[in-house]
Amino acid sequence: MPDSSYDTRMRWFARGITVLLIVVCNGLLVFGWWVSGLNLEVALSKPEIYDVKSHYCVRVKWMEVGGVDQRVKVCTEWLDLSDPTGNTHSIREGEALTVDMKGELQYQHQRDEDYRLLALILFVVLVIGTGMWAKRVMLTRYAKHLKSLEGRLS
Repeated sequence: MPDSSYDTRMRWFARGITVLLIVVCNGLLVFGWWVSGLNLEVALSKPEIYDVKSHYCVRVKWMEVGGVDQRVKVCTEWLDLSDPTGNTHSIREGEALTVDMKGELQYQHQRDEDYRLLALILFVVLVIGTGMWAKRVMLTRYAKHLKSLEGRLS
């Protein structure tokens, strides 16, 4: 088998394996994202809650807050004094609030979203690493296979 034939076969096999692994690994990543139930809009956005120091409250509402026995007056819409657009900001509708150890309000499920995001990032790293390892193994095995064919033909 001429040297150029070996190089051509290896190049085409490497391209094919690359395309195959891109499709398979991306499918795994989308499946992992779906299984995690992660809401990227919630996980990647800054959880906005009224801050007395830098916001001006526009609308207040009585709400039930986790960790407190009675209903609490919560600012649900405010102006951020550092925001040049002048748009009003509001808490997320339908999400439960809770009081943390410092006495500050926070979203009850934000920490769960953070853990899901961390798990998804670790899964992405694992899939990419496994894909790179699998490609190297398959290319090595195919090269050995071509070399053994070359030895038999000689």
